[in-house]
Amino acid sequence: MSTMKCLLLHGAFLLFFSSKSITQAGTVRSSRSVPLPVHCLWGSWSEWSPCDACSKTQTQIRFVDNYPQFKGQPCMGEWSRTQPCVTTRVCPLQDGCGGRFRCQSGQCISQSLVCNGDLDCEDSTDEQKCDAKPICDLQKPPPNIEVTGHGFDAVQNKARGSVINTKSFGGRCTQTFSGNHKDFYRLPESVLKYSFQASSNEVNRVTAKNDFTDESFESSWHYVHHTEKHEKTTGTDYGHDDYVFHDELLKNQTKSLLIIKSDLEVGQFQNQAPEYLPLSEEFWKALVSLPVIYDYAAYRRVLERFGTHFMSEGNLGGQFKLYLMASHDLINSLKQETRSYKHCTVTHHSIMFFIRWSTEHCDYDDINEKDPFYESIPKTDMKTEILGGDPGFIAKLLVFNKHSVKENARTFSQWSGSVKEFPGIIKSKMRSLHELVKEVPCAGLKRLLLKRAIETYLTEKHPCQCRACQNNGLRVLDQDVCKCVCKPGTSGLACEESAPHNEQPGMIHGDWACWSSWSSCSDGKKSRSRTCSRPSPSGGGRNCAGDTEETGACDEEDELNHLRMMEPHCFDESLTPRKSCTTPPFLANGFVLHPKDFYSVGSKVEYTCIEGYRLTGNAFIACQENLEWYPPAMECKRTVCIPPQLPPDVSASPWTLSYKTGDAVTLSCPEGQLREGPGQIRCNAGLAWSPQPKNIKCIKAPTPTSAPMQCQPWENLAKDKCVCKMPTECKLSLELCATDAQHSRTLRLTVCKIQASRCLGHPFSLAEDSACQWPQRSSTACTQCTAWETCDEQTKSCRCKSIEECSSLGAWIKVCVQQDENSAPVTMTECEAAVRRCRGETVRILNILKCPT
Repeated sequence: MSTMKCLLLHGAFLLFFSSKSITQAGTVRSSRSVPLPVHCLWGSWSEWSPCDACSKTQTQIRFVDNYPQFKGQPCMGEWSRTQPCVTTRVCPLQDGCGGRFRCQSGQCISQSLVCNGDLDCEDSTDEQKCDAKPICDLQKPPPNIEVTGHGFDAVQNKARGSVINTKSFGGRCTQTFSGNHKDFYRLPESVLKYSFQASSNEVNRVTAKNDFTDESFESSWHYVHHTEKHEKTTGTDYGHDDYVFHDELLKNQTKSLLIIKSDLEVGQFQNQAPEYLPLSEEFWKALVSLPVIYDYAAYRRVLERFGTHFMSEGNLGGQFKLYLMASHDLINSLKQETRSYKHCTVTHHSIMFFIRWSTEHCDYDDINEKDPFYESIPKTDMKTEILGGDPGFIAKLLVFNKHSVKENARTFSQWSGSVKEFPGIIKSKMRSLHELVKEVPCAGLKRLLLKRAIETYLTEKHPCQCRACQNNGLRVLDQDVCKCVCKPGTSGLACEESAPHNEQPGMIHGDWACWSSWSSCSDGKKSRSRTCSRPSPSGGGRNCAGDTEETGACDEEDELNHLRMMEPHCFDESLTPRKSCTTPPFLANGFVLHPKDFYSVGSKVEYTCIEGYRLTGNAFIACQENLEWYPPAMECKRTVCIPPQLPPDVSASPWTLSYKTGDAVTLSCPEGQLREGPGQIRCNAGLAWSPQPKNIKCIKAPTPTSAPMQCQPWENLAKDKCVCKMPTECKLSLELCATDAQHSRTLRLTVCKIQASRCLGHPFSLAEDSACQWPQRSSTACTQCTAWETCDEQTKSCRCKSIEECSSLGAWIKVCVQQDENSAPVTMTECEAAVRRCRGETVRILNILKCPT
């Protein structure tokens, strides 16, 4: 894994900051020298490669000895050149597919896959000129499943061409269903597992998780420092995450970086192991054309087109990132600024020009059109990156109008709602592309050569090739040009101007030079080394973290010896290929355990079935002397019922991907509808549902007389929805002692005002009455009566109201009270509690909600 470091920063990020943070203007000149330009210097041309017997060409290559730096001249010319050649060698590539079907691309598939209704040939030639006999009722794959088959270039950090065929189902009927269990999908042969996020309402689920997170950095140098991934040596994972932020830097008015991010996850996938993955036709053709000699130029062209890795598993969804450059003070203001919206059913806040919401219950008409903080940021200081979602909405978000909060909020909502239909890969685990080399002549040798080419490709364009930057600047390699990312306080092409903030003058931290080439093998081991010399530490600077030496196993020679025995003709065309059988026969809904590149006479293979099927017949077959497989008769038979096909509005419980004989499913309809048909169906011995669910449907229930919507006393009715009152809108209510945790204060508030504040997102908790100051009663004259008293006409003084009078005074909030230490809590209205207090009874308010039942 030592070569799997991040070799380049995100291209978009470097482009964004190229004129802002890589060279900043300095005000104080240091005594450091201005660097001389480093011009591109090509290495010597290699010897001509051996003549490839298939393409009748040979190639020369060269590598860059010096990448341009400090405004040096760029590299001119090509890194490889090819010329025709003549050879007596014979091309070992085989033509024809024997008894199998040949796609137009040349790929071979089983005759059993022809005319089955599936596109097992990507060019669809297997379904032409025939009457299709579908083997599966369901044909729809999961949304945007194609992205799971793309290659990935670890050098450029970009997705590349398709390497896995995600269109072929391989004669299988493996199903999954959507997060709300309403839509069924058929999994392609390439996918082992695919699961959606469980939800009763997919739209609300997606928008409910679009909360923003933010991450801020003092400068672009700090961002690069943080994101840089260094090599992983034995027992040591070293990087630059140990930087301590200084208060002095926070006070500096130079521009900082704020990254606002929102991840929307809709599902997860796991691809099959490499030996079971079907190859895309274009990648397969590229493998066929690869020479059986090590021609780095030919192999590198495959890597540039298809990448260095493929995905083994990952998370699907959408990702939004906004990069902002602004002053420290403005960044802090943007992070802290929130606004509450009165016409939302729950508390909602804005983060800059977007709104964070859990469902679409906000009234966009009440959103301010301009954000005073955001107005001060030039559009050139903003960069947006988006993964997943409808391309049309992505295009609108990329050119967002910073003067229109409402428009951006709507577009973001539309984009997030589209992610479930257009998911992208937001997280993934990778495997090396060489593991996919199969199903072509000399596959074992080509796999080994591609592995060697990947190792060379990953180390060819490495920042260690760049000259050291001054003042602890970070070196990066961007588009074959070395650049320096300078620390705050420094500038210049090599960060030579001025001095870093809060760092001792002359302190230089060490950084690694490139690894040496691997040594020759000794006792089955090889080694390589590197030095801490680009630059060397000085002036009290840190030494490089990690090991100076690395050892590895010498397994390539052993593998080559094995391949010479199994595929002798791939090394010497004069040798006769070993007798072998072709690919084992296809088995519908089954597969071969541990498939190989080569099946010699006498070798055996074992079959098994996918989940939900049982193998009948002999599980083992053998390669015979006549190069045929024997015995061929076996079958995978279904052992479970598949989920019943139901109308969209009919729900089933339990709901799984398979049911055993005897399992029952209960059917129901949504609230307000009645079921017409049986309420339960069962998986019978014939693996069918009884009674048949095809006639089940939901019909509209008689409409009852609708009662007017009842809101809580601390809510108002607005546009047929209950929304939070402002505390000042509360009327007569019981006064209690409450604590405002946010502002650390205790004060008297009515029950209505406490509930209204909680509704708006301000947490208040009840406190003991003794924690508040209460007004002293000086008179019981009728003019001084409280809300819970009335004037006695005979005595002309105040008396407590009766509990019966509470029912005629309007809607009250119900509270949980305890009347003495030994009594159980009871629920009563706040009016009744107040009247009992007025009478002198002991009434302790435990909660301003009903007591738990």
